[in-house]
Amino acid sequence: MTNHRQRLTDSVTLKDIYAASGRIKSTVCKTPLELSHPLSALVGTEVRLKMENLQHTGSFKLRGAANVLASLNADQRRAGVIAPTAGNHGLGLACAGHAAGIPVSIFLPFSADPIKVSAMKSYGAQVTFFDNIEDARQEAIVAAQQSGATFVSAYNNQQMIAGGGTVGLEIMEDWPDADVILVNIGGGGLASGIATAIKGINPAAEVWAVQSEASPTFERWKEAGEAIPVEISSSIAEGISGYIEPEAITWPLIRDRVDRVLLVSEAEIKAAMLLMLNLHSHVVEPSGVPAVAAAIRYAKELSGRKVVCVVSGRNISGSRYLKLVNEASL
Repeated sequence: MTNHRQRLTDSVTLKDIYAASGRIKSTVCKTPLELSHPLSALVGTEVRLKMENLQHTGSFKLRGAANVLASLNADQRRAGVIAPTAGNHGLGLACAGHAAGIPVSIFLPFSADPIKVSAMKSYGAQVTFFDNIEDARQEAIVAAQQSGATFVSAYNNQQMIAGGGTVGLEIMEDWPDADVILVNIGGGGLASGIATAIKGINPAAEVWAVQSEASPTFERWKEAGEAIPVEISSSIAEGISGYIEPEAITWPLIRDRVDRVLLVSEAEIKAAMLLMLNLHSHVVEPSGVPAVAAAIRYAKELSGRKVVCVVSGRNISGSRYLKLVNEASL
């Protein structure tokens, strides 16, 4: 059992993340790590924002997607890739695929944000819709098996995790004294990658992952110490909600390398979106902002510590964004 656990935990290493950084440097941009004076005042400690909403395609997902595609052999490149997504994962693959000349097929729920869908199509991706994200995932697995294309999970994939981990490298490069990194978590690809990078460089730093109370899978698993059944509700933060396979390689990484998994409410997510607009003039999607919400909710526990909030994405239609921030205003 010990050897099995060790093998899983070592599925992504700091060396893998440095290798990913080299592969994707021509595709992605290094995003700013900005000091937030107003948020620092609100939380009562120094808070900096890692602005992945300013990444090409408007989301961190491009990092993992570019790393996956750069790792394919010639036959795999010709056959293309298939991926299920709520939006940003598909957008990252579509952009990276367009740049690399690799065919990309995206399987989406009908509820996907039209702005993300339009952007995927603009990069030449083939788009197919399903009733929900789990149906899209199951059908994408079947389609990949039948066509010979490579199935690309948004998180259950070593190269995706390593690509996301490059965010952690940049944080440590810009602020090696950071004490706590708050990062949004859905399937755990970004959080596990960042935790691997942070812990590999500065083991004393802590990584706190944040998810919605509506979809608390990793919070429940972390508390129980094992993958247990979890009741999930719909969330405005669709990019960090939904079913996670208990056998996903992200789980042992989250279990062993992420210090805490925290929850924020749907209302707190909306409030954080409004705060980012009012205080920083940034449009941030619901899945991109839970780390900011957590900095406010858990301010007492962060007192006196150097804090980073990873703002992971901005992609949302104008009408939906206005609806959510207006609800926060009310």
